[in-house]
Amino acid sequence: MTSWTSLTQYAIEVLAVALIFRLVKLRDRRIGVYTVFAVFLGVQLAGALAYFACRQWHQLDYRVVWFSFAATLALFSLFLVYSLARAVLSELPGILRFSRIFLNIVFLLAIIIAFSTAKAEYWMVPAGNFDERLNRLIAVFKIADKGISLAAVLILIAILGFILWFPVKMSRNLAVFSVGFVIYFASKTGLELLSLYNAASLKTQDILGLGVNIVLVSCFLYWVLFIDAKGQAIEVRIGHGWHRDEQEKLIGQLEALNKALLRSSEQFVRKD
Repeated sequence: MTSWTSLTQYAIEVLAVALIFRLVKLRDRRIGVYTVFAVFLGVQLAGALAYFACRQWHQLDYRVVWFSFAATLALFSLFLVYSLARAVLSELPGILRFSRIFLNIVFLLAIIIAFSTAKAEYWMVPAGNFDERLNRLIAVFKIADKGISLAAVLILIAILGFILWFPVKMSRNLAVFSVGFVIYFASKTGLELLSLYNAASLKTQDILGLGVNIVLVSCFLYWVLFIDAKGQAIEVRIGHGWHRDEQEKLIGQLEALNKALLRSSEQFVRKD
């Protein structure tokens, strides 16, 4: 199992480098989510190199390295969710403004809920018995990060549901990226949470670790194969296969909702 896990890990790193070059090569300033995701992958690769350095030079404290990269990736995960929402809703500014308010509220509630349950979880794991301050900080971070990750997954599923239901127009690359990213993030987060709750079983840890790697390899391969320069110019609608009359009706409703939300936000700004 370990050899397969190592093999898939190497495949992830190679495909991640290829995907970074592919995303950077697109050079589409209108869609910032590509740049954010490229940086996110770069940080992940840097973390893997730092982990290798810790194994070679034992004077490096792996906990400090892990916490630094984990906190950075958590921050970029939030940026990715916001960037994806902005890219998908770029032609619907009214709905985009509303979605930003919605995202702020959801993430704030996620942090509050995570910390409200943190005390109980902190003492359930051996975290409450940690003597070193760094270990306690890492334990608290893991609890908070779990809540934020779950909120991000729910929001991403909502974004995917929105673009699958409504006939939203976007570039083919963005459609490919959006579907792949929701699968990537949701599967990765779900399997990592399962791994967290099955920490006592080494066999389960190995299976779940291999499962995470297989999902990542599949997503990276999907992106590398289907995201290209031509995909930026091709516009698609990946929504439900409605009849033409129903599709036009939905588009009209969506545009009406967008105008209403845009008008409401502009009136609110004038009052302030």
